[in-house]
Formats: sequence, C-alpha cells, structure tokens
Amino acid sequence: MLKYPISTILYLAKLSIKDKIQDVLKLHNNINVYITIVIKDKNGNIIKRHKQHSHSFVSNFLNGLICVWNRSSLLATGYLGYSTGLQIGTGTTPPSPSDTALADPISNGTGPGEMVYPTAPTFSSVAINGQTSSFTIRSIITNNSGAPITVSEVGLVTGGGASCMEGLITHDLLSSPITVSNLSEIQITYTISVTT
Repeated sequence: MLKYPISTILYLAKLSIKDKIQDVLKLHNNINVYITIVIKDKNGNIIKRHKQHSHSFVSNFLNGLICVWNRSSLLATGYLGYSTGLQIGTGTTPPSPSDTALADPISNGTGPGEMVYPTAPTFSSVAINGQTSSFTIRSIITNNSGAPITVSEVGLVTGGGASCMEGLITHDLLSSPITVSNLSEIQITYTISVTT
C-alpha cells in the first residue's frame, strides 16, 4: 500500500530532484528554509532524524509582510488557535498558495489522534555567518494519545494575539511520513536564512 497518493509522490519526487541539483551545484535562493525533525522515545533516546528543504510559503506570508509594512490590522483566515509557531498534521495533499490551514491538522490534547503542543515555540536569536543571516523556530510536540500517530505535514503559524495577522504562512509535506509512538516526542525546527 502506498503511503501517499500517486499525485503526491510525483510532487515530492519533483522537489527532491530540484533540491539535489541545487545542493550539488550550490545554487540556492536568497531565502532558504530547512525543516529538521528529531524523534525521541519516552526515555529521551533519539530514534530518528530527518532533514529537508521547505518549499511552501503560502500567500498569508505575503499578507503578513504587507500588514507589517502598512501597520494595519489585516487578519488572515484559517488560524487554528491552539499553537502559534509550528503545527503538524496527517494530510497528504500537496500545498497550495491559498492554503490557510494544514490539510488534516493534529489537534492539541491527549485524546485519540491528538498530540500535546507547547505553550509557545522557541526562537533563536538571529545569527550572522558571512553573508548569511539565520534563525530557528523550534517546537517539541508529545504524543500522549495512547497510540502511534503518523505525521506527514508541517506548517508555521502566526497568531495568538499577534497585532498584525494570524494564520498559516508555510505548508510542507514531509518527504516521507514519520510515525511518532505513544509517549514519544517529535522535535521540529524550521531554520530560515537569508543571504545578502
């Protein structure tokens, strides 16, 4: 049985080929975003590491920039209200520019199919290395649902009292779904860098 529909597999294959060519030729955009995932068991042992490019800023990202520059009260739609920062889901639909929420977000909680989100993500300070400036956003999300949960999509969300906008700003499919066992945690880090 396939983990993803054929259309999603083709979408991910196209991104993988593009990433490999860019990495080999050291061709990168002015803005680069990577997703790093670490899975730890209930004893804190690392059982899986995963890293991939993020490709999917959605239109809400631009709405947020416009809002900041105009200092308006523009609000995007689709904010889920339970975790500013990182959200995860089980959806397999390729991202679209008009996405306002993950395809199938995992709710905050300890019930079936739910995971416990932190109150807030951790933000690093901006680091400058040569011509590149970067920072990270990290969340540790714990599975206390009583059963394994397979994560296939991640996104960044602004909100929780933000004066300018609330909503999904990135939506990425994982190149391969990752199962988080009961009592295990998934640590997700977005690293955003800009090169001058």
